[in-house]
Amino acid sequence: MAFSFFRHMLHLHRNKIVKFSILIFLWICSVPGVQAQNKFYVRQNLSNHDDKSMHYGFYLGVNSSRFTLEHSDFYVQQPLRINPKFSPGFNIGFVLNKRITDYVDARFVPGVGFYSRKIEFTDGNEPTMQEIGATSLEFPLLFKFKSKRRGNIRMYFVGGAKASTDVGNKKRNSLSEEGRIEVNGTDAAIEYGVGLDLFYPYFKFAPEIRFSNGLINRYIPGTNQNLQGMRSNTITLYLNFEN
Repeated sequence: MAFSFFRHMLHLHRNKIVKFSILIFLWICSVPGVQAQNKFYVRQNLSNHDDKSMHYGFYLGVNSSRFTLEHSDFYVQQPLRINPKFSPGFNIGFVLNKRITDYVDARFVPGVGFYSRKIEFTDGNEPTMQEIGATSLEFPLLFKFKSKRRGNIRMYFVGGAKASTDVGNKKRNSLSEEGRIEVNGTDAAIEYGVGLDLFYPYFKFAPEIRFSNGLINRYIPGTNQNLQGMRSNTITLYLNFEN
């Protein structure tokens, strides 16, 4: 009984646990490097990097994305169960970074995201699945809050907003035509995350975890009476390369 209750609590708070674990992991990774550089003198790579007004680069990313669903009153009366599933995808784009102060940058990181979001339908029989894939043009505007640089390592937080529009969709499903869910192609989201600047002799490498929570209801009314709202939810690991 106690184990079932504990498992239920973990399920309810799994998103908070994942985010907290990622922060602890990044902090643990940064501490050994800082301690080692304090103990021994390390030559500072790209020593004038922070003096430049603009920086440019590119990024690669892998994502895990799903829709957060809002069920209708009609859904409560049905034996049908509709559950969103996380599915993998990837991202690619450019980095334009503008220095504002010693500890704050503005970043415009336009790119292309490839997403695959799945929704599972269960009514007591064999589950059916609808996959809503999309190729999206994305335009995030972010603010980067940097810590003090320690040798060749620096931690940072990032936050801002993103606008996006779909330029291609693919729908794979085993549903009848009347049961399919349709979504609109525009979205806006709040984004926030954490990362590490790692300075190398010829470039800066910055792994970054970023969370994206959609603000726009993308559900097209009437396509499935069991729903009344759908918003995007994405976790992405970015690998940034900057000059």
